[in-house]
Amino acid sequence: MTKKEMNELADLIVDKLLTTYIREQSTWYTNSTMDDIYSQFKQKPKKKTKKAETESELLGELAKLLTKLEYHKEKEEYEVCAELQTKIDEVNKKLSKL
Repeated sequence: MTKKEMNELADLIVDKLLTTYIREQSTWYTNSTMDDIYSQFKQKPKKKTKKAETESELLGELAKLLTKLEYHKEKEEYEVCAELQTKIDEVNKKLSKL
């Protein structure tokens, strides 16, 4: 294979790669919603390790959960409220054991 043929082959490969890339990008931009974009960059929740929690940590967690509960009550998102209430009950149990 001569140098000229190698350059022509390289040009064809680059042309195909760029064409495919541009096509994929245009498809992504036309089909993606803000929710899709947000979910790609949203941080995954970290796994919580079991550790001894202090009273102040539990009280902080309780305050956070109660604030979220009030917010979701105002938005009338009752399924979320039920999940938050379960978590609040768990924190209260932990606090009562201290």
